[in-house]
Amino acid sequence: MNERGFTLIEMILTIIVGGIIVLGIAGFVEIGMKGYSETIERQRLQTQAKFVLEKMSREIRHSVPNIVSNSAVSSADSCVSFYPIDYSGFYAISGSDVHFLLGNDGVSSSNVIDAGKSLVINPTSYSDTASAFSLASPDVTVSGSTYIISGGASSITSDSVVDRQYIYSSEVSYCVYNSSGSVMRNGVQVAENVVSGQFTYLPANLQRGGVVHINLLFEQDGESSNYQQDVQVLNVP
Repeated sequence: MNERGFTLIEMILTIIVGGIIVLGIAGFVEIGMKGYSETIERQRLQTQAKFVLEKMSREIRHSVPNIVSNSAVSSADSCVSFYPIDYSGFYAISGSDVHFLLGNDGVSSSNVIDAGKSLVINPTSYSDTASAFSLASPDVTVSGSTYIISGGASSITSDSVVDRQYIYSSEVSYCVYNSSGSVMRNGVQVAENVVSGQFTYLPANLQRGGVVHINLLFEQDGESSNYQQDVQVLNVP
């Protein structure tokens, strides 16, 4: 009866060959995992960029017309500031008073009067916020569904051709900080990995409403993605 087994040399060769095969497989796995990780990070950056652009676009598009500023806030490199519309509707002059209605259903008068809101008629520039009506009692009262600004008629310097009025409260500012690579909304970070950014406002003219041009450059792991978008304010005075 012959007994056969492995020699020491055969065992060593088997271990060496097995190690080479394992190292080769590990290399392929590492490349695959690295590619997957880079794809996920790239997708995350693109999703973030699309999110912040969509968020800014929606807010700017439905803001009070013509009240947009490019003035930088604090140590920011570039900013765009505007006022989102809380309520809107129509107005009429009755004697020395301004009467206005809201186009929103189910609004309580307490949400309008003494709520820190302002009403503006036919705004043409950011400086018109200084001449907006402060909706505070006793100058503002309500009768049924009609709001009355006592003695407000004399303060209107320019009428709206469609008798539109807009009510707003808090200002919103989007700012780019190149030093920290972030975009902030009223001091809260909404995007990172931004190496440069610029907001440009083109005032309204006879052919179009005001337009905000957004230009953001994102960078991650040596890859850059540039996003540019024009946002037109849809509302008209």
